[in-house]
Amino acid sequence: MCRIDTLMWTKRRGLILTLGLITLAATGYAQGYEFALNWRAIGTTVVYNSRAGFSSGPVAGAWFGVDGRSVEIQLRNGKLYRTEDFENWQPVATAAARAGLSAKIVNTLPEPGAKAFASPGNGYRAYAAGQWLWRSDDGGRHWTNLIAAGDTQLIGKNVQALAISPLDPDRVIAATNEGLWLSSDGGGAWISLNPGLPNLRLTRLVAAPQGGRGLVAEWENGELVEWLPGAKAAWVTRGEAATVRNPSKWVDGERPEIQLEIRVTDRAHVYRTRNGGTQWDELTSDLPAQQITGISADRASGAIYLATERGVYYTLNSLETASGPTSWIRLGGNLPKEAALDVMLNEGGNFLYVSLMGEGVFLTYAPHRRRSPALISAGDMNSRGAAPGGLMSIMGAKLTDVQLSGRKVPILSATADETQVQIPYDAEIPSPTLEVNTGSGPQRMDLELSETAPVIFTDRDGAPLLLDAESGELLDPTLALKAGMKVQILLTGLGKVEPAWPAGVPAPAQNAPKVVAPVRVWLNGVTLEVSRAELAAGYVGFYAVETKLPPVVDEGYAVLRVEASGRYSNSIRIRTALDSH
Repeated sequence: MCRIDTLMWTKRRGLILTLGLITLAATGYAQGYEFALNWRAIGTTVVYNSRAGFSSGPVAGAWFGVDGRSVEIQLRNGKLYRTEDFENWQPVATAAARAGLSAKIVNTLPEPGAKAFASPGNGYRAYAAGQWLWRSDDGGRHWTNLIAAGDTQLIGKNVQALAISPLDPDRVIAATNEGLWLSSDGGGAWISLNPGLPNLRLTRLVAAPQGGRGLVAEWENGELVEWLPGAKAAWVTRGEAATVRNPSKWVDGERPEIQLEIRVTDRAHVYRTRNGGTQWDELTSDLPAQQITGISADRASGAIYLATERGVYYTLNSLETASGPTSWIRLGGNLPKEAALDVMLNEGGNFLYVSLMGEGVFLTYAPHRRRSPALISAGDMNSRGAAPGGLMSIMGAKLTDVQLSGRKVPILSATADETQVQIPYDAEIPSPTLEVNTGSGPQRMDLELSETAPVIFTDRDGAPLLLDAESGELLDPTLALKAGMKVQILLTGLGKVEPAWPAGVPAPAQNAPKVVAPVRVWLNGVTLEVSRAELAAGYVGFYAVETKLPPVVDEGYAVLRVEASGRYSNSIRIRTALDSH
């Protein structure tokens, strides 16, 4: 079994974030200050949706250079990009000399409103651009659709721009509603030029990663897309959205009478109600933005987040009591300075997701946690229950001392935004509070401690941490697990072990302490055999439960969870495939 200490695991899962108040140099923003955060990109700026390559967003213009060896494009925001090798794009400040297109007089057009263009070097060749892209090799008498085959759209539709190489009439670039595409054989085959271009608009954030599911967002064409756990190349389409949250309204899940609403007159305004809409009060205050495209909030801390054309803004107010408006501060740091399309907190309000125009999605620690720390399970960053031996995270605080019933609790790692601790294996139940010290004084945090509180570890992208039991290697969540395979599930919260083991110390490589509580594994509601349940060798605070996938497993996704003393873990999705033997 491989060895990964807790610090290494934290680096894999974590975000190193610096939160500070810094003065902005000439940025063009009305606010003079911003919170400098460290953001991490989630996903790429392309989508896989069964086209000839990865899709993106519409392109405003495309041109070959006069030498025919380079291509220049203009995105909808006016920015220019150029490529010399048709793989790597570089931003450019000014346009270069461009090869133009000449109109072609033809007898018939293949569709109403289409425009026909002559092909340099071939007097019989013509291309026509409209909803589709067409080619004629007989002067326009007959036309062939180059980008649709039956019901299949090869590169999307609605041709926004067309470019033909001045050196080769077969070398064509088409810009559709799904990005930029190149053909070197007159439209017979296409390759995508979208990778590397900041041209993806995810207009809504739908769901944060959880339980083996990745981040879900709405693409600008109305389809849902998901960044699958472990993915590296592209978002994957999931069909059209049935219902998506109202981007102009936030409603508290536990107290629906508390709401925030965006209203637009000459500009966008933020309003709050604490009584289901009977009374509203405005919180817009000094917000410099004119447009608000998304809103999210955390009731307990009073944090409010806005997505605007000037980026992301944040304020701390009260959502439960009457209070006047407070000042808004822009969230910056290494976040690209583009318009924000949406903003979303995860279920526990610990992580903040932002969708940016063209740039995709970015993640950071929610800055309000600095004012309102939260105690959560380190397993999935959502569950709050704990068990003896369990790993817990205190979000929003760098702790110097943690005690439980007068006993020191091991601090495994501590940054300005997250402290990870391990509950002693022999902790008494119940233990109502943790006593913590941030250096500025002691605080108490409620702790829900029970015999077991199983949580399967997942990383920040929602991927479950599973090991190949034979090799000890971490399994790639994008690959299917075959029937008969032995896997080890990494968990926290399985409780006491025998023989006793000290907290804060990696488990031994041999004769690892066994879990005392009875453990069962469930796959799609069927119980699997558990060959062992023990501390994970070489890990601090991790448990390993080994099981074997049944001989008959359907292809697709299966739901897996672990039970310990009658308490169930979070459910995760795993990909499965039929055994080939």
